[in-house]
Amino acid sequence: MKKKLICAVLSAFILSAVPVLRSSAVSEEKFHVPKGWLLWHSYTTYEERDSQLYLQNPQGDISEITGDFIHAMNGNFGNSPDEIVFMAIDENADEWDIFLYDDKTVTNLTENSGYRNEDPKWSPDGKSIVFKRGYWNAEVNDFTYNLALIDVESREIKMLTDSLYEDAMPYFSDDGRYIYYTKYIDGYGKIARLNAETGEDEIIFEEENVTSYYPIVKNELLYFTKWYSYDNHHDEIIIYEDNTFKSAAFNSEIYDCSDACPIDKEKIIYSSNINGSYSLFYSDGDESVEIPEVNTDRNELGADFFSYSEYEDLIRNNVAGDVNADGELNIADVVLMQKWLLDVPDVKLANWEAADLCEDGELNVFDLCLMKRELLSDKLKQRLFV
Repeated sequence: MKKKLICAVLSAFILSAVPVLRSSAVSEEKFHVPKGWLLWHSYTTYEERDSQLYLQNPQGDISEITGDFIHAMNGNFGNSPDEIVFMAIDENADEWDIFLYDDKTVTNLTENSGYRNEDPKWSPDGKSIVFKRGYWNAEVNDFTYNLALIDVESREIKMLTDSLYEDAMPYFSDDGRYIYYTKYIDGYGKIARLNAETGEDEIIFEEENVTSYYPIVKNELLYFTKWYSYDNHHDEIIIYEDNTFKSAAFNSEIYDCSDACPIDKEKIIYSSNINGSYSLFYSDGDESVEIPEVNTDRNELGADFFSYSEYEDLIRNNVAGDVNADGELNIADVVLMQKWLLDVPDVKLANWEAADLCEDGELNVFDLCLMKRELLSDKLKQRLFV
């Protein structure tokens, strides 16, 4: 595969020593994390194998995701807050596996594979999961790790890389064309990018004798973690934007900031050990604050976030017959559909796909009939259960 160095211009970094922190009391009144679902793991130490995976809903309720596994971590939301993929150790096989949490049901997707399966992340279309797969390689007397892709429905696994280097921590670009990942060469991590269609890959960031890892892509921006320098192994979060690698404003050379969880181009959740153990922090782009309701005396890491605004968009786009995209099917949708079929001037469907109840790619009177039937059915259910 082709390797190419695109950019590693350290002089372009924008460095800041210490973030501006607000107190918890102020944060509760004026500085809220946006409404949504927050996912993270917590452990005493990695070696204790006691990591637990937690989910906080928009109402602030916290629950643990449990099952026939231990040491759960690195959860990742799919296209809804009910779809989560994570890595954990199967209690029976004593191997790292990829688990799917789907509407409170947990399934082991790589059960009894004989491999180490780690670092899972969803594809943008929600049909597959990219992850790191490893095996003991007697030739090098160590584990060899490569990237793999599993089809969620068929469970078919396709290997994406074949290298003696360790390929790890994969993450899809927003459009699904690329997979960003960490490639370890001579003991140091570099940020690489794999073309998901052609299989070509390239190194897009490397710094001599410095490890870079955990790439994340959100809103077409690339985030990753790296050592502060060769002599200073504190982590800092780097943002790649407008062909420039920039250090996040809250970074410091005296403590770690890692595990970027971007919410939008300004807001980000991350982990920092500024207070000793790792805790989750939230930054609005200017100031940062600890998230007190989720932090403990353990280490809180690996956050992921599904915003309530994304959920509202999901609901609007997935209600059958909801052609005006208001989140529900009602008489207004039927009237709008009738006018559209009659070619009434200036009538537009905000969500035409929702009207294709026949699922044939066309909109006609048959779809309108099914809309009316669905509406009548809903009204009948309301009468029966009031």
